[in-house]
Amino acid sequence: MSENVVRRPFFTWLSTVMGVAFYACAMGAAVFMRDDGYAPPLVVATFVVFLWMTGWHSAIRFTDSHLIVTNIVVTSTVAWSGVARITADDGLCIRLRDERELGSIAFGGSLIGAFTGYPTYEKALRILCKAHKKARRGGKWDGTVQLRRSVRWRQLCAAAALIYGPLLIVLAVSG
Repeated sequence: MSENVVRRPFFTWLSTVMGVAFYACAMGAAVFMRDDGYAPPLVVATFVVFLWMTGWHSAIRFTDSHLIVTNIVVTSTVAWSGVARITADDGLCIRLRDERELGSIAFGGSLIGAFTGYPTYEKALRILCKAHKKARRGGKWDGTVQLRRSVRWRQLCAAAALIYGPLLIVLAVSG
């Protein structure tokens, strides 16, 4: 069962470019600011982890049977049978059958979007509505909505290792 991912391209790439730039600053600080200690590069690297979590890690994923919404650290998983509808009213909104809402940081509401009708969300809305419609064809739609919240700690640990590992090596070698 493959997992499909829906992201906002501009939001993702802007945070990636900013993350790379800040990571270069952290590495430069680690090499050239040896007398200032470890704090400046580690603080900048922490900001890089935050940029990764908001821009790349925060996304809407789905399979044939489930919808998965990741917002920074918390991941919400619900079966398609628990989803009532998906709209782009105040950002991308996933309304569950029990009237709870799942929102996404990446597809959140904005003042400009309120005036323009969120045209940049149309592709994501179309993809998710198509997946929801496909899941509804063969699904059972009764019972309670099971919403499970979790932390995708493996991805968070891998990102932290990729960001802090080389930085700590540079700090150890240059110190």
